[in-house]
Amino acid sequence: MAWLDFTTTISDGMAYWPDNAPVHIRKTLSIAAGDAANVTEMSLSVHTATHVDAPLHFLADGDDVTRLDLATLLGPAWLVEIQDPKFITRAEIEHLPLSKGSRVLFKTRNSRHEWATQPFDAEFVRVRADAAEWLRDQGVVCVGVDYLSVGPADTHNILLRAGITVIEGLALQHAEPGEYEMICLPLKIEGADGAPARVIAQKKGGSA
Repeated sequence: MAWLDFTTTISDGMAYWPDNAPVHIRKTLSIAAGDAANVTEMSLSVHTATHVDAPLHFLADGDDVTRLDLATLLGPAWLVEIQDPKFITRAEIEHLPLSKGSRVLFKTRNSRHEWATQPFDAEFVRVRADAAEWLRDQGVVCVGVDYLSVGPADTHNILLRAGITVIEGLALQHAEPGEYEMICLPLKIEGADGAPARVIAQKKGGSA
């Protein structure tokens, strides 16, 4: 089976969280301009495009991204398609066969368009607190979503305090529901509360 790329491309001027730094990418050296090599400079928030949240993002005493448990980001993951147009709720997900050590990625209405190249959407589908509590109680170790945030502060706190690793900004526009083998590797940035990541996945048998 082929490996699929669930990573949102980082591009100049792309969508970003309103109170975060915008994305700027430019060439500082160019062969076309007579330089010996092409060199690109980039400035952005660590919570840009596909990225992983560290506990430090919402917990004052939380670990930074260098201390993430990478085992939570590697292995089987369920990709689940959500029908509710506003929220990921407990009522819609409590039938899922999740248990201790499970990873789950949510594909929502957010993935019906290429959100990264459009203006920020304040009405994005997010994980509601009741769903976050249910995921915590099942022993889930990783939750991924298809927009720049998993949800409001209460959702973040429920997940991060439980040691659940959060992946945000996934590119799931062309992904089918089912079970995948996932590899997610965030950049190792000292003191950072998050980091951009490359996420690839390989489809397995079955569906959720």
